[in-house]
Amino acid sequence: MLLEGFPAVMCFARNCSELLLLQTVRWASAPLRHNLRVTPYFRRTRQVVARRDLIIYLSSEVYSGSKTSGIPVPGQAHQSRAKESEIRSTFLLSPVAARRLMFLILTATNLVACGHKAKDLKPATLLKAAACTFDRLSQRSRDTIPDAVLNSAKCLVIIPHVTSEPGSHVTTGVASCRETSEQWEKPVLVSFQGDRVRSPGGDLLIFILQDTAAHALRSGGLQIRAHKDRTAPLVKTTPMPNQVELAAQSLVYEHVTDALYASQVRGIVRLEKTGGSLREGAPVTDESSQQFLSSLESFFNTIMPTGIVVHHTAVLPGETALPKSRAEVDEYHRTRGFEIKCFGRVYHMAYHYLILADGTIQAGRPERCEGAHAQRYNSYLGISVVGDFSSEDNPKGRKGPIRPSKQQIAALVQLCRRMQERYRIPLQHIVRHSDIASTRCPGNEFPFTSFLQQLQSGEPGVQRSTTH
Repeated sequence: MLLEGFPAVMCFARNCSELLLLQTVRWASAPLRHNLRVTPYFRRTRQVVARRDLIIYLSSEVYSGSKTSGIPVPGQAHQSRAKESEIRSTFLLSPVAARRLMFLILTATNLVACGHKAKDLKPATLLKAAACTFDRLSQRSRDTIPDAVLNSAKCLVIIPHVTSEPGSHVTTGVASCRETSEQWEKPVLVSFQGDRVRSPGGDLLIFILQDTAAHALRSGGLQIRAHKDRTAPLVKTTPMPNQVELAAQSLVYEHVTDALYASQVRGIVRLEKTGGSLREGAPVTDESSQQFLSSLESFFNTIMPTGIVVHHTAVLPGETALPKSRAEVDEYHRTRGFEIKCFGRVYHMAYHYLILADGTIQAGRPERCEGAHAQRYNSYLGISVVGDFSSEDNPKGRKGPIRPSKQQIAALVQLCRRMQERYRIPLQHIVRHSDIASTRCPGNEFPFTSFLQQLQSGEPGVQRSTTH
């Protein structure tokens, strides 16, 4: 796609969604028409090149002439002002025009990424926008919401592409509440009126944690208040929120170009049509509703791993020997109802990895999917070593070896190192199941201290292949 003064445009993208970006630039200021060129950039990003070689990367982590930490976000107001000044001096714009250009660029970034137009406010389009946000958060976000917050949420309100106009502007969004711990009500339309949005054009996510706040939403009006002394927790800074943080009526986040931030927004959320319950709000179509609910469920089942729990399999109930493969464990966990829907697929095995007797590693559910292996610690990766290493349950080795093999320990060490590096997991977040629950798993004969010493010392181990 090439733009030269806007007289002619060639668009090869699907649905020509890049045209929205071109229109955004056209709205911003007339001088831009003579100084701007838009070209494809690695298919998923857009590169804007202008006078003095200013480069603004859209739909990426960079928003500056040099590679910095990203677009303006909460807590980075000074960077926002610096970018505004740079844009103003580069394009000879007034302060108002420069701020408008920044707003429009950020808005266009999110809209192009999710492939829909800002003016299209049909219910189906809003639901697709919300589903797109959930999918991007699940698969591409650089931070995520703690598992404890997700599990405590009674309802969720999402306002796609919220504006920053104070007080008077109303933005339409979508809300849904839980029917059960695993099922959500059919979504309905809501409106949000408020201010203090720090990332215009981003998405607003409001997690309602208490029954009183859920009742207010169901009754037609939920007041959102900012708290200077309390911010919504994120995994990178607060992987395990305390009870005080979880006692908040609601927690608010903003999502902008694959980044998630705590928000100090304030305002009010109302049902589009008031009624006695959320279900009496404005209805949506079944097809778009199902897409929304599917993405919502997957989002709530997504984690950013914050630790590792080591298990042993023991002998599965009803069997006489240790499991020989992932398939046996998967089938047993299916009968126990451990299934989870994540990234559009259903998984049954509660663990993320299984280590066989010869050291072969077999993958269970994906690393970014919530486990089902340790209550309150399912944001930790679950790694199970085949065997029964309890002297009480397997005193004479009739249920298999009383200690894990050298190959199993070597594989466990190498796998944990890889997970530590990938997710920056500290050593103190690698625990036995018995450290966090009333259980003998992985058994008193499991050499946990020796394993930690090997993990910390960097001693090499022999690892068998990993199968998926």
